[in-house]
Amino acid sequence: MQILQIGKAMWSYDYEIAACTLIDEGGTLFSLTPPPHHREGEIIMTADSLVIDGYNYLNIPLNKLEQIYLGFDEVYKRSLVKNNGMFWQPLRLVYKTGDGYNTIYLIIDHGFFGTKNQLWFDTIKQLLSDD
Repeated sequence: MQILQIGKAMWSYDYEIAACTLIDEGGTLFSLTPPPHHREGEIIMTADSLVIDGYNYLNIPLNKLEQIYLGFDEVYKRSLVKNNGMFWQPLRLVYKTGDGYNTIYLIIDHGFFGTKNQLWFDTIKQLLSDD
């Protein structure tokens, strides 16, 4: 298993972000407060999968990805983050599971000046186009 990229990920399922309240939204607008997320861990990209390991473990084979999207949407809104997301955007992955689909939102290597979400988005797109 060749590791292509590795980083620190904050992530949530779509239903968890959708359940955020106005209080949650307001709390994320203060300095040094991370963006909304429910899980953290290390994310590893190989040629055929994404693995997130932390308190929770998630393995997403790239051939199960149905959609990859970089940006805000009706669930993960700009209003949830400081500066209305001027410096970064969430990475949304929709993938097949045995009984349907799951949607997760990723924030990779979040820092004061943004994230590495664009790099991961571009790399996953390239891997999918190589297939």
